[in-house]
Amino acid sequence: MIIARSRSINIILGLFVIVLLLGGYQSIANKTSTKNSSNEEKIIDQAKATTIKHLIDKYKLDVEITGEKILPSYKADEIILEGNVIGSEEHAFTISVNYEKNEVFYFGMSPELVTTIRAKVYEPFVEKNKY
Repeated sequence: MIIARSRSINIILGLFVIVLLLGGYQSIANKTSTKNSSNEEKIIDQAKATTIKHLIDKYKLDVEITGEKILPSYKADEIILEGNVIGSEEHAFTISVNYEKNEVFYFGMSPELVTTIRAKVYEPFVEKNKY
């Protein structure tokens, strides 16, 4: 009878310890996830600002960002942004920003946007306009 109670207490204590350990691990995992999420938001905000400034400075375009995707850091330190000229969804673009160097890496655009840029007396495909 005493052995049975001792065994029951050991099982209850063992389960209690397991619950405490798992709870502590989950708390650490949530803090790490929150930190990564906050860091990603900063990266996205900085890349958006870089993109908007680049397109205003280079082509005098007022744009809005409609989508973003951070590439895994083991591939590249880049974020891909999609957007369009404000009020004109057919004037769309895709742009890649290196968030470590804070530089535009790639800029792709719809034919409508190319026409608009050329109408502003800019040639988007010449070497001197390289990003």
